[in-house]
Amino acid sequence: MGRALWLLFCLLPIFSISHCSKDHSLPPKFHESRVGIPQNLESFFEGDEVILGWSMSDTAAVFYYIVTVTEGTSGVERQYTTPGAGQSYTVEFAWIDSFYTFQVQAVDNTNFAGQKSNVDTVFITQ
Repeated sequence: MGRALWLLFCLLPIFSISHCSKDHSLPPKFHESRVGIPQNLESFFEGDEVILGWSMSDTAAVFYYIVTVTEGTSGVERQYTTPGAGQSYTVEFAWIDSFYTFQVQAVDNTNFAGQKSNVDTVFITQ
């Protein structure tokens, strides 16, 4: 019995190495073809508003966008939606001596939310 177990433990690694050496490709992630990721977030302060803009490589599948705005001084996070035809969002009545952090997600007509964009921050000073 001891020899059989010893033989099993010796042959098992050899068997697993010989059968796992082939390269296998993984299937594509299911969401990669559904809706893209918003790119090139840019925000700037103008008047008393913060304007956020972004770009999308393929806007055909986008029904609307989820814009996440985090106010840096209070830490409050809010989410807003904007139509898929537009690629901008405006925060009205922005506070002086504060900052805002933005992130955007595209959503298709089945309410599937794609991956979040990179983060962009705007600092507002006097």
